[in-house]
Amino acid sequence: DQYHTRAYEFGYSFSVEETFEKWGKEEILRDVVRVVRMVRPDVILTMNRDGTAGGQHHMASARLGQEAFRAAADPARFPEQLKEGLRPWQARKVYQAAGGGPGGGRAGLGPVVATSSTALTPVRVPTGDYDPLLAMSWAQFGQLARAYHQCQGTGQLEAFPGDAAGVYALYDSEPKIVAPERDILDGIDTSIRRLARFAADEESAVPSMAADLAAIEGAAMDARDSFDARAPHKTLGYLAPGLTRVRQLRAAVASSTLSPNAKAELVWRLDRKAQDFMKALQLAQGLVVHVTTDDGNVVRGQTFTVTARMFNTGPEPMRIDAAALNVPPGWAASLGSGEPASLSYNQSATYVYNVTVGDNARYSQPYWKLRPGVDRYDIAIPEHQTLPWSPPDVTATVNYTSAGVPATLSTPAYYRYDGPWVGGEKQKVVNVVPALSVKLTPDVAVVPLASGGQKREFRVTVANNAKTGAAVDVRLEAPSGWTVTPPFTTITFSVEEEEVTAQFFVTPPARLQPGPAEIKAVARRDGQEFREGYQVIAYNHIQERHLFHPATSVVKIFDVSLPPNLQIGYVMGTGDEVPQAIRQLGARLTMLDPDEVAFGDLSRFSTIVLGIRAYEKRADVRAYNQRLLDFARSGGHLVVQYNKVAMNQLGAGAAGGGRGFGFGSEMLFGSPPAGVAGAGAAVPGGRGRVGRGGGPPPSSPYAPFPGGVTSNRVSVEEAPIREIEAGAVELTTPNHITAADFQGWVQERGLYFFGANDPRYTDLLASSDPYPNNPGEKKGLLTVAQLGKGTWTYVGLG
Repeated sequence: DQYHTRAYEFGYSFSVEETFEKWGKEEILRDVVRVVRMVRPDVILTMNRDGTAGGQHHMASARLGQEAFRAAADPARFPEQLKEGLRPWQARKVYQAAGGGPGGGRAGLGPVVATSSTALTPVRVPTGDYDPLLAMSWAQFGQLARAYHQCQGTGQLEAFPGDAAGVYALYDSEPKIVAPERDILDGIDTSIRRLARFAADEESAVPSMAADLAAIEGAAMDARDSFDARAPHKTLGYLAPGLTRVRQLRAAVASSTLSPNAKAELVWRLDRKAQDFMKALQLAQGLVVHVTTDDGNVVRGQTFTVTARMFNTGPEPMRIDAAALNVPPGWAASLGSGEPASLSYNQSATYVYNVTVGDNARYSQPYWKLRPGVDRYDIAIPEHQTLPWSPPDVTATVNYTSAGVPATLSTPAYYRYDGPWVGGEKQKVVNVVPALSVKLTPDVAVVPLASGGQKREFRVTVANNAKTGAAVDVRLEAPSGWTVTPPFTTITFSVEEEEVTAQFFVTPPARLQPGPAEIKAVARRDGQEFREGYQVIAYNHIQERHLFHPATSVVKIFDVSLPPNLQIGYVMGTGDEVPQAIRQLGARLTMLDPDEVAFGDLSRFSTIVLGIRAYEKRADVRAYNQRLLDFARSGGHLVVQYNKVAMNQLGAGAAGGGRGFGFGSEMLFGSPPAGVAGAGAAVPGGRGRVGRGGGPPPSSPYAPFPGGVTSNRVSVEEAPIREIEAGAVELTTPNHITAADFQGWVQERGLYFFGANDPRYTDLLASSDPYPNNPGEKKGLLTVAQLGKGTWTYVGLG
């Protein structure tokens, strides 16, 4: 099971202290303690609290887990959780990672690791042993899991068989452990009989407990011993009496005179054990349940159909006793057809329900929301806290009888459809969406102070999610003194999922004051206003989700000047919104496709901007890099936005040729090996070029002179910026860059700074993090070189 705290990953951090400051340590510890009290683990594993791999968020999480080990057992910590029904819990042991990987993690076995109580040799947990059920070792299986870490792109190559291990150092224990251990489960009783200890000194309150626990364990062992993958129904004769015995003991405990804590602990654990038995019973019986809907996106007041189909795929007969549909309060569900049925092999039963969405149903969206000014989420639905998502709105509970024992199975209703891109079935739970989804573009509009009185285009895109068409009035709300043309427009929908865009022109007053303003879009249908829309998040490897945004455009008004006759060519990299921003400044901008880069007339541009990580993404940029450099030599300005260190190799992109180091992106952000992505030696000349020390930087084949991309970064968004070259034309003309331009940044100063190793480069800006894990001033934030009659500029700024 996966649980979540309210912590928001606000960007890379070199400091545990910064992480706690931004999260609010006590609040996130509160969340971790909540999970420990919910799950009630015997053993807790954390990362290394003092590690350096990846951002210090990881180390902060380790420290929270270790602190929660004691805090969860203290009734004085977070007592409001006890009022909710949670109970204190003391785990037995907490370990932290101490090495591991191929070769058995032997490097982690040498040093003695200090803990809060004693010093013990770390425990080696073998992961290289072959598992016949997986047809591979757990280390190989883990590497496959790493390959599915889609947003990081780490570890794509499969692991070979061989010795491997995880190594864990004991950090704390209760009671204290002073002798060396061979396994993280040493001293942990994992049998069902252990439940008797929760009724210690109260055994007389449930006289049958010992016999019942022995019978439950015996049934489970008999089921395991009789298991045949080709005939799983052979276990039914043991699972059914085992489930019956669990229920009998649960009833005896619930009606007993046990103390409240003992009773609650035993009931909770027996309920979980009953679920285990019922899951095994379902698999042994061969019961398969599919609950499907005829619509995946529904609106308030809409009626749709839910069909529950139950199949007996096993040779033993069974009976479907009922299939109930569960919907939120305010919704309605009525049975259209279906009745109890006895099922032989490969027979099925079907229940059909008609469901009407409540008039005030909550739109399907995350139950957490960003809190301005704090890097943790607000929780819109407290009862869903710690869950990955809110539970599905529509579920079915099937009551059935197998081997003479009644059991239940609950499953969400889902909509099935053809998968895009690669084909195959896709599924999603029922989503409640607004009848109209409204989006206003641009999201952020830039209005130079001197352009007051000049009209700006805004577009409102409205999508119809209702089953029927209608006439919809659309308008913009603008600040007082601004005019909107037309005042409103009417668009007509005829079918569901139709999308129409309306065009408006907004004219600000002739005289403007610097600062922000807002433009809002409103769509009105059948007397109801809609002011937000949703973004569909739908990748091939995940279920579709919806992220809601207000239909609002933030207008930024500030003093900015452009050179005359500015013509910009833009080469998109991995995807960014810089072209829109440049256009809003008033510049003419042309997007350059591969043919333009290879064969077009580049001389018509005064500046060409390469999008973020263009050298990784675009084969044409790598192949025709000399054309781009020649453009600068002829008098143009070539601006290179940040690239990763893969830019330092030929063929950096499509073939995955980036060298990197460590185990992928997360290690990439740590301290690099000496000489790989470090800093340059001191070089004389240039406009104040200062060496970084620590060996020369890498040299990129795509840079005009020796130098390349480093892994250097400044993570603190408020870090002071030092101007190295006072009066440099890049910082003074036509706009004077001051400290005010570096206020209000939202994540970090920048990353993947340039490492120059030639006096023809000039670093214009420098900055530093205040943390020991990222020591020293960093340059390469903004690096420029005179190239023939033009310039080459690298931008590592965020």
